[in-house]
Amino acid sequence: IVEQHVLIHSKCDSYRVEKKLGEGSFGKVVRCRKLDTEEIRAIKILKPKPNAGKAEIKALKAMRKLDADKNNLIKFYEGFNYKGHTCLVFEYLNESLFDFFVHRKLFPLHVSEIRVIAQQLLVALDALKSIGLVHCDIKPDNIMLVNHESQPFKVKLIDFGNAMKTSTLEMVKRIQALGYRAPEVVLGLPLDEAVDTWSLGCVLALFIRVITQLHGLPEDEVLRRGSNVDTFFTLTEDSGWTLNTKKEYKRLTGNAVLEEKCVDKYIKSFDDLPKLYPGLDDPVEAKDTQAFMSLLKRMLHVNPAKRITPRQALGHHITVLYLPLATF
Repeated sequence: IVEQHVLIHSKCDSYRVEKKLGEGSFGKVVRCRKLDTEEIRAIKILKPKPNAGKAEIKALKAMRKLDADKNNLIKFYEGFNYKGHTCLVFEYLNESLFDFFVHRKLFPLHVSEIRVIAQQLLVALDALKSIGLVHCDIKPDNIMLVNHESQPFKVKLIDFGNAMKTSTLEMVKRIQALGYRAPEVVLGLPLDEAVDTWSLGCVLALFIRVITQLHGLPEDEVLRRGSNVDTFFTLTEDSGWTLNTKKEYKRLTGNAVLEEKCVDKYIKSFDDLPKLYPGLDDPVEAKDTQAFMSLLKRMLHVNPAKRITPRQALGHHITVLYLPLATF
């Protein structure tokens, strides 16, 4: 049903398929035109599997309590079944941050640009927290530019296929894409909405060309609560918790540790990260970068109980003082 010019019908509306936008394990996304108004829509067409889209629709219905535009969340219009496929109709957005970053050949963004993105996504996370919802899959692919030409760096959070109520997180063992996975998920610790803050921190770090594997050893009280801790750490009487060596990890899991390729030998901690960022001879840029790094450190705290919340981050001076808020 995704061929060009094919008509897709819901109970209320009809849509003409114009082009395929992407596909994945879930199914395909197509750009369509709503016949009665000529408005452009994006329709997510799921593979015909049992319960396909059930969790996502539940999350999207819960989000109807929120103003999608005000809270930088994709606007959901309707869901329906067509020829055995669950179809979800959304507003059409321009381009993912992943594609945008690739198109600029991975060149880092300026702090002023990252700050605008951060502020909008922190608003989105704060809104989700207010209704007890956790996205669980924040990554550049799931952050869309609305229209970069007319509204530079106006973004919205998309894809709630893995979203869960905070109260049900204890029932899952593995969430989030690997590069954006919070340490408490890896270690089997109790989970809450702080996992989304971690993922967002990783995304922002990516755009400033930062290595996110620089957070230090988790505290003893954190490690004691984890169900997967023995895979990565060993408790000794003399020195307490120590990180397992590559050989020990392979012996315990049967998996070899991949060699790191991108870590700069001069970068040993977060405080060294501004060395990677261009243009720091400008005192204003340097000051903003240091402020951004201070926020990033708090978003990427290894202890989720001490990690900054979205509401607290929105009060951080990098988001409210140095640069004027974007108006969209």
